[in-house]
Amino acid sequence: MRQLLISFTLLMSSTFVVAEVDPFEGANRAVFEFNESLDNAIFEPVARGYKASVPTFAQARVRDFFGNLSDVGTLANQILQFKIEDGFVTLGRVTVNTTIGLAGLFDVASDIGLEKTHEDFGQTLAVWGVSDGPYIMLPIFGPSTLRDTAGLYVDITSDVNMINQLEGGDKTVATLTNALDERVELLPITDLLDNSDDPYITMRSSYLQKRENDIYDGNVPASDDDF
Repeated sequence: MRQLLISFTLLMSSTFVVAEVDPFEGANRAVFEFNESLDNAIFEPVARGYKASVPTFAQARVRDFFGNLSDVGTLANQILQFKIEDGFVTLGRVTVNTTIGLAGLFDVASDIGLEKTHEDFGQTLAVWGVSDGPYIMLPIFGPSTLRDTAGLYVDITSDVNMINQLEGGDKTVATLTNALDERVELLPITDLLDNSDDPYITMRSSYLQKRENDIYDGNVPASDDDF
């Protein structure tokens, strides 16, 4: 989250992306406008109301619970990427938070030095050598690439399988609450986008830079363009 905010700040004045990266810009902009209209009418107001009315303690419990579920997905991707050491740390996080942290309601693992990381299947595909492909703006889900869209399908399927372990109406409540919490996390980015000259380009540039940073774990190799 902090890295994404930094990316937005650094790229507010950046407008250049190689044309081949976004060959569907016209269609992508149309989807972007649709997403913005939907967000302005529904998602953002609900998220701001949730943030303002729900106690901070309760919001933290929701975030920690779903953070623990996301650690399970991270662990699977770390194994697929052969990040054995990181995988042991994440396994420790899941074990500690699921037990001492009362089924993940409290992030005890971070308090004892087990650092949280994030790996998704899009990153795994990149490690396996799959190229990112063209930039794509997805309805509802937002910015992506062809590779990340395939990864997103796998990640969502895995999340649904975990949520399906809940009973009855708890599944729907869990899904909606998770989506709402994630939208609250994006509120600072919404404010930055609103202040940019071209929100579409700002989002595209920031997303692509963040994904590259994610794939290389913050150690992006220097390119010839840097010299």
